[in-house]
Amino acid sequence: MDRGWATVQSESQTTRVPLRECPPIVVGDWLVEGPEGLERLERRSLLARRAVSERVEPQLMAANVDLVIVTWALDSRVGSNRLKELILMARDSGAGVVVLLTKEDLFPDSVSVVMAEVAEVLDGVEVLALDARGHLALGTIRSLVAHKTIVFLGASGAGKSTLTNLLLEGRGQETAEVGRTGEGRHTTTSRELFAIEGGGAIIDSPGIRDVTVWGEGEGLKASFPELDELAEQCRFSDCTHRSIEGCALSIAVEEGVVSAARRDQYLAFLEEQRALDAEREALERKINRARNRRRSS
Repeated sequence: MDRGWATVQSESQTTRVPLRECPPIVVGDWLVEGPEGLERLERRSLLARRAVSERVEPQLMAANVDLVIVTWALDSRVGSNRLKELILMARDSGAGVVVLLTKEDLFPDSVSVVMAEVAEVLDGVEVLALDARGHLALGTIRSLVAHKTIVFLGASGAGKSTLTNLLLEGRGQETAEVGRTGEGRHTTTSRELFAIEGGGAIIDSPGIRDVTVWGEGEGLKASFPELDELAEQCRFSDCTHRSIEGCALSIAVEEGVVSAARRDQYLAFLEEQRALDAEREALERKINRARNRRRSS
């Protein structure tokens, strides 16, 4: 996908198609030739975030992904909430998730610090660490990605393109040194799927600065399963989970079953999800009102 065009690969040829002639698609989608042109097959997973605009709409990033590898540079100066949100975004996609910490050789003490900071959202998520050029544990990554479609998700400078090149033996994207400020530079400007020799594929995409989850909250449920279950047991359906009376979460914290820090992190993400749901519902009502006005005129 690049500047209004899609490169479509079939068994026999590669074709450039204007996006206006396609159904709504993203890298990783499968298309078939139907009676009225190209049709998109049903997706088994979809990686998306909220669009970086005032509009309430998603930005689609990749489809039909088996594994999202959340890539995080250990020298990153961005707060750990960014990493937590990346993990939730990955889990919302419906694909498997692995967290990959890069530049371990340069910042060996940072691994345990980052792990501790994001522990509350790592339920069932594997974490790996690599050196600055991806040489350590590369064999482990190769075994993870074999015969799968994967996507690297992370900020610019986290090593996504370097890892792609290592796995593709140099057939991937350009890489660049990290800038003087410590922030990564955008070297990948389009989303592209590369075939892995022996089976599977890698979707390489631009680094993302803003992370706003767009989904139905599945990532939140997967990261905080016991809190999600407790929330269903509250006496009142509109419980804010901030008071003890009738609140199963507050009682669990008071009794030491759940830490207050984990509860607070869950509630912070839950409030974000509820705000997004409210915005989407308001937009849907606005669209329905406009549709009804057109019908009655």
